[in-house]
Amino acid sequence: MRILEIILLLLSVSLIFHLSIRKNTTYKKIELAIIFGLLAIHFIFGGYRWQMIPIYFLLLIILFLIFKEKSPLKGNWFLKSLKIISFLFLLIIGFILPSALPVFELPETTGNYKVGSQYIHLKTAREEIITENPDDKRELMIKVWYPAIIKNEEKEPYLNDGDRFSFAAKYGLPNATFNYLDYVETNTYINPKVADKKFPVLIFSHGSYSKASGHYAIIEEIVSQGYIVLNINHTYESTGTLFPDGSIKLYNQAYDKKYISNQKTAELAWKMQQDYANAKNEEERFIASEFALKNYIPGVISKRWSQDISSVIDELKNWNTNSFLANHLDISKIGVFGHSQGGTSVAQSILDDKRIAAGANLDGVQWGNMIDTLVTKPFLNISSDWKAPHPNYNKYAYRNGGTNVFYDAKIKNSGHSSFMDIPLMINIPTLNEAGTIDPKEGYQIITETVVSFFDNHLKNKQNNILKLKEKYPLLEIEVKK
Repeated sequence: MRILEIILLLLSVSLIFHLSIRKNTTYKKIELAIIFGLLAIHFIFGGYRWQMIPIYFLLLIILFLIFKEKSPLKGNWFLKSLKIISFLFLLIIGFILPSALPVFELPETTGNYKVGSQYIHLKTAREEIITENPDDKRELMIKVWYPAIIKNEEKEPYLNDGDRFSFAAKYGLPNATFNYLDYVETNTYINPKVADKKFPVLIFSHGSYSKASGHYAIIEEIVSQGYIVLNINHTYESTGTLFPDGSIKLYNQAYDKKYISNQKTAELAWKMQQDYANAKNEEERFIASEFALKNYIPGVISKRWSQDISSVIDELKNWNTNSFLANHLDISKIGVFGHSQGGTSVAQSILDDKRIAAGANLDGVQWGNMIDTLVTKPFLNISSDWKAPHPNYNKYAYRNGGTNVFYDAKIKNSGHSSFMDIPLMINIPTLNEAGTIDPKEGYQIITETVVSFFDNHLKNKQNNILKLKEKYPLLEIEVKK
C-alpha cells in the first residue's frame, strides 16, 4: 500500500474507535475537515483506484455518523455485533485488496543507457492458420526496446491497452480493472532517438496466453546494458495484440478449443503425467519423457513461433535502412530468448535459422524433437525451482547438450512467473506462482546471468558465468557436457 492509502486505512480505524468513546460533538467540524482534506489529498496526489473502494465506503459511513452525531456502536447486542463485523470486514478487505494488487515499483535499471520504445507492425506473406479466413496473412506487432537518448520525452505507462484489456478479458474482468497501472512508473521513454551506436539484437518471445510485454523488469535492465530487444507479440496466442488502427486481436479461443484444449489433448496430458509418475526407473522415465516431448501440442506451437522469429530476422536489414532503427542494428549479432512457450521456441529457432548466434530459454519445457538432436549454438537453459511431482522433461530433452557451450541453470526458491512482472503485480505467493524468492532478487539473478551470457557470445567478452553462483547462492549453474 502507498503512504496515503495507509493513512486513510489508519484514519478509518482511529475514527471508529474515537466515535465509539467520544462524549460530545464539539469537534465535529474538525473531524469532517480532516476526512475531507485527507480524501482530497489522496485523490489529487495519490489517485483513485478501485482496490480502495472498501475504505472509501467506510469513510462515507463515518462521515454520515459524524454529520448525524451518532455513535457507530449504538444499539442492542445484535446490532452492535453486526456493525463490528461489518467494520472489520471493510477494514480487512480494504487492507488486502490494495496490498495484494499494489501500485508496485519496477527495479531501477543499472546499465549505462536509458531505455526507449516504439512499435513496428510487421505484415508477412505467411498464411495465418489460426483464423478461419484462408486469405488472412500472419501479422505481428513488435515492441522495440532500445538504448535511447533522452531529452524531453515522457515515460510510457505500464502495459498498453492491448495488454491490459486482454489480460482483463482472460479472467472475465471489466476493461477498467487495470487502470490503476497508470500509477506504476516505468523506466521506458516514449519514442526517443536511438543512442548513437550499433547494438546487438535480441529477439524475445513471450509465453502462451500471456501478456506479451509483461516482462518490464528483465527487459528494461537488459536494454540498459546495451541491447536492442525486439519483443514479439504472437498474434492470437498472447492474451491480446494492439494494432495501429486501435483494434485488439485477443487470444483465439475457438482455435484453442479445437486444437489445444480439446478432449484428445486433455487425455494425452493425463497419460503423460501418469506415465512419468509411474515410471520405476530412469529408462522408463526417459521413455515417458520422449513420448510426451514428441507428441504434446506445444511442440507444434514452437515450430510456428520459430517461423515468427525468422520473419522478424528477415526484416532486420530493411529496418536497419528504412526505420527509426536505421544504422543502429548490428545484424551480425543476433540472439534469441524467451519465457515458457517462448523459451521452448528459442532452441527450435536456433535449429531452424542459422542467422541466430546464441539463445536463452527462460523456464520453458523443450517440447518437440530436441531430444533426438542437440543445440547447435551457445545456449543457456535457466529454469525455476520446480518441485516433484513436476516432470523434469528438460533433463531428457537436453540430454545431448550442444555443439557449443551449453549452460544449465536453476534459480532456487523461484517459480514459473519469477521471469515475469506477475510477482510485482500480484503480491500473493499462493496465486502468483513465483515461489518464495524475493522478486527483485530473482530479477537481478536472471538479468545478470542472461546479460553475461549474451555479452560473451554477442559482444566477445570473457565473463566467467559459473562464478555467478558464488555471488548468488540461490543460483545453480553448470556447463552441460
